[in-house]
Amino acid sequence: MTISFAKCRPRPAGSLAQRTGPACGQGRRAGSPSQEQRERARQLLSQEIDFVPNTEFRVWHAAGEGGPSPATSAGHPEGQATSPNRMPKDMPAHLARLCEGDLLTAPQERYLFQRMNYLKYRANAFRSALDPDRFDSRQLEEAERWLAEANQIRDRILKANMRLVISIVKKYVTPHQSFDDMLSDGTMSLMKAVSKFDYDRGFRFSTYAYRSISRTACRSIMDHRRISQRHLQANEDINELADDHEDTSRREAGWASKRAAVERMLHGLDGRERFIISGRYALDGQGKEQSFQNLADVLGLSKERTRQLEQRAFSKLRRLVNDTETQELIDE
Repeated sequence: MTISFAKCRPRPAGSLAQRTGPACGQGRRAGSPSQEQRERARQLLSQEIDFVPNTEFRVWHAAGEGGPSPATSAGHPEGQATSPNRMPKDMPAHLARLCEGDLLTAPQERYLFQRMNYLKYRANAFRSALDPDRFDSRQLEEAERWLAEANQIRDRILKANMRLVISIVKKYVTPHQSFDDMLSDGTMSLMKAVSKFDYDRGFRFSTYAYRSISRTACRSIMDHRRISQRHLQANEDINELADDHEDTSRREAGWASKRAAVERMLHGLDGRERFIISGRYALDGQGKEQSFQNLADVLGLSKERTRQLEQRAFSKLRRLVNDTETQELIDE
């Protein structure tokens, strides 16, 4: 997996006010925008510009200021040396490249988050008031530069924290969760953390990011376990259905064999005997057992004579059961 972040040097914020002059939406028009500029304006309108708001932004914007600058931020962060990002000698080359960015000091970190979110705030303010058919093309270009610089700052923060991602996800690798998959999830979690972090809360970004990345790793493992359990349960259900179907098929085949044997034995009886046995034991397909009296009335016999014919029929059936082939069919 290859992940690259653009190198950047955020330009001093003071130049932002010098370039833009009045607040967004109040600049003068420089002629009618071209078709290409209108299309870029529509693309900007279609974007969702997410940023973490801060009361400072409105003050700077109202005053026409360019926002935070290295000279005015706490500790003059851009003037400080960054912490070297020393990497283990045994780290693979492709991972080492991900960790090339220098670690940020606390003042540097605050300044970068402050400036990134203010740039997005300014771009969103212009976007909110933008009429795609009537606008100052110079302000459109300015808003596009603000977003480009905000993305450069985001990439710098990401590179400075990639080693944190690697150190966390290594702890969660399992035989079913590869390092590359966990690293990909961890990187996505880091990107979300950068977009959601509020620098004004008073704690370091690494604290916030560590919790976010760890939660993502735990959730990924739990999701995999749930999916594995569902697959296992599904396989068990399929096997159980197959076994039930096989048992049912065997039972149906057994009953079919027994019905065939009974039919053959009934054909060994004479007509009256077969009629009596079939009627008494619901073998005639009507599903209802007949009384001796009903059978006797049909045959024009007495009830007692019908009972005697039943006994004679059973005697014949017992002899037929002793037949070897018939016995094997019944015992199946």
